[in-house]
This record gives sequence, structure tokens and C-alpha cells, in this order.
Amino acid sequence: MAQMGAELIEQWADVTAEIYNESLTGINLTRLEGAVDKYIELFAETENLTFNPDITPLDYFERHPFHAVTSILNMPEAQELLDSDQLDELDAIADFTEAWNSFDAEQEPELGISEADDEDEDW
Repeated sequence: MAQMGAELIEQWADVTAEIYNESLTGINLTRLEGAVDKYIELFAETENLTFNPDITPLDYFERHPFHAVTSILNMPEAQELLDSDQLDELDAIADFTEAWNSFDAEQEPELGISEADDEDEDW
């Protein structure tokens, strides 16, 4: 099975940035419908690809698409703006992005005590 490439992952991050209006202050409702349509297109391109252990959307933007999709699904204002087909697609995308977010989290190195910290020193 083919793996998601950097360009495709960057497109996911770009859409996420667009929804957040290039900031972390909240979802921009004026850009929501267009961004959801882009998510739907990207999902069609990526749903049969494997995740890439070397690249994450967080390499391009501070929020993972999973957080944007679930935020949209939990916003009453977004529910009013989107039609039922878009909401159904977002439900499927939420499952996909949740698995992707979990995969990316598993790729992060574990932070812990290094061997240097493990040495007992007499103070």
C-alpha cells in the first residue's frame, strides 16, 4: 500500500491552517465551508494510503487536522453552516484523522530519564 507523501500531508496542514485563519484563536466560520470541501477532497485522495512515520501535519501547522475536524463537528454554528452530506463526510474524516493523530503520537520519541541523568552523583 502506498504511503502519504509530504505534499499531501502539507495540503492537510494548509486546510487546517485555513480553518484556523492562520492562528490558534479559533475556527474561522467564514472559511469553513470551503475548507470542509477541501478536507473531503483530500480524504478521497488519502483514505487508502498509509500514514507516513517521518512527516506529520504538525511539521507545517500547530494543530493536527483531527483537532479541527472534531472541533467542527462539536460546534453548533458549524452544524448550521454545513449540509448533511458534508457532516456525514466529516464523521468519516474524524475517524481517519483520529487514527492518524494516534499514529503520529506513537511516532514521537518517549521523553524520560536519560542515561546521563541516571548516574548518582555525590553533591
